[in-house]
Amino acid sequence: MKDVVEPYLGARRARGVTLVELLVVIAIVTLLMALLFPALHSARESSRSSACQNNLRQFGVGFAAHAAKTGFLCSGAMDWRRDGAVTEVGWVADLVKIGTPVGNMLCRSNPAQICDTFNDLLTMQATVDNCVDRLGSPPQTLPDGSTETNPCRLLAAETPGSPAAKQIVERRILLEHFNTNYTPSWFLVRSAVNLDTSGNLKVEPAGCGPSLAALGSTFGPLRQALVDSCGVPASFIPLLADGQPSGTLVQDLGPHRAGSPTVRSFTRGPVLKTTLEPPTFPPGTPQNGPNGWWAVWNNDTLQDYRLFGPVHRNTCNVLFADGSVRAVADANKDGQLNNGFPASPDSGFADDRIELPETDFFSKWMLRRK
Repeated sequence: MKDVVEPYLGARRARGVTLVELLVVIAIVTLLMALLFPALHSARESSRSSACQNNLRQFGVGFAAHAAKTGFLCSGAMDWRRDGAVTEVGWVADLVKIGTPVGNMLCRSNPAQICDTFNDLLTMQATVDNCVDRLGSPPQTLPDGSTETNPCRLLAAETPGSPAAKQIVERRILLEHFNTNYTPSWFLVRSAVNLDTSGNLKVEPAGCGPSLAALGSTFGPLRQALVDSCGVPASFIPLLADGQPSGTLVQDLGPHRAGSPTVRSFTRGPVLKTTLEPPTFPPGTPQNGPNGWWAVWNNDTLQDYRLFGPVHRNTCNVLFADGSVRAVADANKDGQLNNGFPASPDSGFADDRIELPETDFFSKWMLRRK
């Protein structure tokens, strides 16, 4: 019996794994993970980019609906300082009013998940002046007899930066979907410069100061009629794009921590290629002729699109005025999209390579062909 049992037990005895075999298995698993992870990351980023493009298309549908109703693609920028009450004025408010939860439709690839307008909402005193109405509509009496007050108007009664003010901004604005990390083009929210007879930006109303960002120095939001009549293909006119992280949040707000990156409320508009500022002229400068201001605006300026961000692995999704969405590439991977500016420390462009060619991306100072 002993002779029978011992061979049987030996047959069941498993052979041990050697150290060499274990190392080979670990090496193979590590290699497979190294091959798999980039593919998974690429697939995830591709999915995020597709979702971002779908968001932009849906926003484009909202702009078309707003234009059909009012003649304007939107009512302005989400910019409390320059445009007014953000729950009533601006493209974000326009879309939220028709049921599009813009604040839930963020570009997840963008490290910036909040608009820098919230810095103004958290720190700036709510005021009404002859330039901008930041309070919005007066309190409304509802059918049940209760009163509803615009949150921007409520901020006027609070100290900027106080817990009470922060609670209003968080609960009545941020959590009600009034947020974005997409940046409008200057064309969408300002459309054209408003110039005096010397070619300088007008100051309207008096005391507001000339600025490409100021409503009084421009003609305000873009009209569908201008898109249709300007002679520039609508598929060349950018309206909205992934925002470039360009600032930081000053205070904790909801899920966003102080110091988190933010995006700007719109691009800067037409600036000189050399100074990156709008041109200025002495009083009495003629419009036409070799020394006239028209030639400078027409030949020496470009739209400054540096606030469009190539956040999708060196590409940026852009919505155009015909409703199409295209991805444009940051070819030299310097984090900027160059439409014709020379490379310089001030511009941030690594070289002179043009990534937004005028053959399919309009960059001039006004919406008209030469």
